[in-house]
Amino acid sequence: MTKINILIFGLILTFTHSSGQTNHFDRLSFIIGDWIGTGKGFGNDESKIESNFHLIMDGKYIEVKNESIFEPTENNPKGEYHIDKGMISYDKSRKTIVFRQFNNEGYINQYILNDSITNDSILVFESEVIENFVQGGKARWTIKKIAENKIVTTFDVSFPNKEYTCFGTNYLTKTTTSMSEVKPKVTGIGGIFFFSENPNETKNWYSENLGLEINEWGSSFEFRNANRPDEINYLQWSPFKKGSDYFAPSKKEFMINYRVQNIEGLVNKLKENGVTIVDEIESFEYGKFVHIMDPEGNKIELWEPIDSVFTKMGGKTTK
Repeated sequence: MTKINILIFGLILTFTHSSGQTNHFDRLSFIIGDWIGTGKGFGNDESKIESNFHLIMDGKYIEVKNESIFEPTENNPKGEYHIDKGMISYDKSRKTIVFRQFNNEGYINQYILNDSITNDSILVFESEVIENFVQGGKARWTIKKIAENKIVTTFDVSFPNKEYTCFGTNYLTKTTTSMSEVKPKVTGIGGIFFFSENPNETKNWYSENLGLEINEWGSSFEFRNANRPDEINYLQWSPFKKGSDYFAPSKKEFMINYRVQNIEGLVNKLKENGVTIVDEIESFEYGKFVHIMDPEGNKIELWEPIDSVFTKMGGKTTK
């Protein structure tokens, strides 16, 4: 067989194989998108929930992100914040769908889709590896389609040789606007940072004379979100030791932090406009950050906040 014939034969095989491939995520299509809602956990504690399921890498994976916020209560004065990220993929060798989950508390779990009880409106993932539970215990994550834009997720656990017990239930509605569609822009001031010869003396002066509640970094100002009055937002006021390189490459003695929405979209827009981007976007438990330069040589800090983390931390604030 000539090289040309071999090449053609290979192309035919490739085409035949790819055209006959099954989309293993067809049954999961109803979860794709962005979801918000409420949850009720063990002990009837209520939480705010946000879940995201996005196809990535040409549809080979589903990227998963779940966030839950338990606001401070009398029984839980600090509240709680939980986040997990993960990836759903198809294991060709076992011919099954696998979900690998990474939690902000430092543990990793792995689930497989139970095909025998899964259909077009119910997905049941059962644990293969669960690090944050007793040895021999099991976990089950179920996603049930209630309507085109509504799902209910339940998380059940089972102690060795015991039946499953519900640990938490979330009621979610698909959002009409994903983060990529949110207009990238500044929404407020997030921080005021400036040089001081003696930061501790400066903090004490502002505390004694102007009544600021002082913490290790300066003072956290607390205010309410105008669009969501039940949501507490924060602004950080901080004096820095003169000569600190935190404001570099700026030569100025101050830096302003701006609260933003859709930080990725904003950075893309700034790059298109030729704005100097100092570093890459970094993600932390309390939000995402990036730094830019304005035409006057001022370094600007952009922050897409997760204010609930500060609420959970507690502490005195200026308000």
